[in-house]
Amino acid sequence: MNTTTRLMFTVLVGLTIGLSILTVVTPKLIIQTYAQNENKTSEKAGMTNMSNATGTSGKIPSMSTPGEKTIYIFTSEIANVAEDKLKIAGDYYSLPTIIANKGDKVTVKFYNVDDVQTERHSFTIGDPYKVDIDLGFGQNGNATFTADHTGVFTYYCRYHLPVMTGQLLVLP
Repeated sequence: MNTTTRLMFTVLVGLTIGLSILTVVTPKLIIQTYAQNENKTSEKAGMTNMSNATGTSGKIPSMSTPGEKTIYIFTSEIANVAEDKLKIAGDYYSLPTIIANKGDKVTVKFYNVDDVQTERHSFTIGDPYKVDIDLGFGQNGNATFTADHTGVFTYYCRYHLPVMTGQLLVLP
């Protein structure tokens, strides 16, 4: 396979994966938007609430106490992945990146919402944080730690490597 063919193949695979993810995420966004606006008495009330959400400074206000972060992460799966044929799982975390500041108290609330009742999932971070939440079907668990080391730390599912990973970014 020559370089041009290999490049075209790589671009095509990337576009296919990107479009697949969009088809999975887009319907969920439409449903969430509808659910948020369903209880509004009018479109004007919805617009008022949206403009109030940013406050007078034009910035989105923090929803957590300074120095504390509560993160909700769910198991997710890319639809129509032929796991048996590809020999790789289609599982991923709903949140691929967690950002915290050094010194923050971080609480991770992890939920196994996989449809397969025999699937286990974990939310694991190695040193220096040593977090390990291991869940069976329909379970949830929490872990709290202080982000006292700056850098990038990988979190992963022990059962679905190499695809089910994310990054904890701790800023100075």
